[in-house]
Amino acid sequence: MGHPSVNDRIEQSRHGVSLVPEQAVARLKVRSVVFLLVAVCLSMTAIVIWEVWNSRQYHLHDKEVAMSNLAQTLASQAQAAIKQSDTLLFTIVDRLENDGIDQARLSGLERLLRAQRSELGQLHGLFVYDEKGQWIANSNGATVPNANNADRGYFIFHRDHPDRGPHIGPSIKSRSSGEWIMTVSRRINHPDGSFAGVALATIYLSHFLALYNSIDMGSNGVINLIADDASIVVRRPFKEAEIGTSVAKGPLFMQLLPKGDSGTATVPSYIDGIERVVGFRRVEGYPLIIFAALNKEEVLAGWREQALLSASIVSLFLGFLGVFGYRLIRLMRQQNHVQSVLLDAQEKLIEVNRSLELLALEDALTGLSNRRQFDLFILAEMGRARRNQTHLALLMIDVDHFKSFNDLYGHVAGDESLRNISTIISDNIKRPGDLAARYGGEEFTVVLPGTDYVGAFLVAEKIRRAVQQAGITHSKGVEGTVTVSLGVCGYNPASQDKPNDLVSAADKALYVAKASGRNMSVIAN
Repeated sequence: MGHPSVNDRIEQSRHGVSLVPEQAVARLKVRSVVFLLVAVCLSMTAIVIWEVWNSRQYHLHDKEVAMSNLAQTLASQAQAAIKQSDTLLFTIVDRLENDGIDQARLSGLERLLRAQRSELGQLHGLFVYDEKGQWIANSNGATVPNANNADRGYFIFHRDHPDRGPHIGPSIKSRSSGEWIMTVSRRINHPDGSFAGVALATIYLSHFLALYNSIDMGSNGVINLIADDASIVVRRPFKEAEIGTSVAKGPLFMQLLPKGDSGTATVPSYIDGIERVVGFRRVEGYPLIIFAALNKEEVLAGWREQALLSASIVSLFLGFLGVFGYRLIRLMRQQNHVQSVLLDAQEKLIEVNRSLELLALEDALTGLSNRRQFDLFILAEMGRARRNQTHLALLMIDVDHFKSFNDLYGHVAGDESLRNISTIISDNIKRPGDLAARYGGEEFTVVLPGTDYVGAFLVAEKIRRAVQQAGITHSKGVEGTVTVSLGVCGYNPASQDKPNDLVSAADKALYVAKASGRNMSVIAN
């Protein structure tokens, strides 16, 4: 009874299905080669396209990160330059408001302005104007008769706004030197809080341009310092006509700044329409924005060269593969005639191989299935139980104190004992679908399809009692005879996905049986 014998299956295999006819086999092989070649070519093409696209995205992302870092650095530089000038203005305003503005103090005030201007290279000058816009003092020693700055934007702003904070004005040309400057100003008050004039610091735009021009931005890269009102303060490359130009309708103010005070993007320029990789950041504490951008076409120039090189290499490889595939297919067709002659010999060889393969599934000592057959069988039965939602159980059987049995009675007696136990196991398996196998050494296993752990436990107890009642003498055994310990496990598809999971559970139960005194059956938890 039990699982069909190996010899029976050998006989059945001799009456199995014969080989596919020669013509069908030949066509199948040719189609397979063609399919393989097409699949390889398509796969290579897809991989190259994917890698080229990823490389493109990496190039753009890398430059976005670079522009973000550059914008942060330039924002810090602008903040530091303006902060230094603003600190001087704060000191000057505080002194004027405390000491007052009179003719006796003007010479000392101008010496102070000149000394402070000399400390900061970015300063074009320091100026003080009274409430009517008349020049009171300046750091440059300039004498401009009847000079009045009441029409300047910074003067009008402070006259009309009581705010005591710094004011960043638009870039202008200095009336005293004709150079392009940025203005930073503060309001001066009378003791009663009324408007008393303006303290002004002017910063060379060339201070910013010297730094911006030292940075490699390619032939079409730009760096902008932009005011909060969207007017350009300074731009690299420098063009006088672009100073003060409004970019309020450009992507920086329409798309990017509403999302955050800093960031990156790839957008077209509002000034010249060129698409650029952009990094921007607000200047901390001041109403200014740094905008750094590289020409997208220049960014991708290196990527295009790499992509072209990769495409050329892959094209050569695919051409070589096509020629090789064509020659291979021709060769296969030439071999078809030879294959037809060898077909009969091939069929006989396959039949012999099948017989040898089936023989390789039997344990030579006990006649039971061997470990290889067990592995194939348990995998198939677990799949069937999972699909059909049926029960499946496994017994792991170990001969108690078998090493001492061999030491006492010799290996010949040990082999005979294993053969007797395998016969007892086979005799207690009644169903054709069950499988008994020698797992290794003195370990056996039984697979019971369609059986839950309760039924498996009953089979285990039958085997255990039968081995004990066989009375195989063992002076160091549990009962003075050879006995076995058994681990029982029911298959649980939810927690046992692989055969090793089921075997491990049964093996743990067997370990408990051995540790608890042997000659017993234990069900896995």
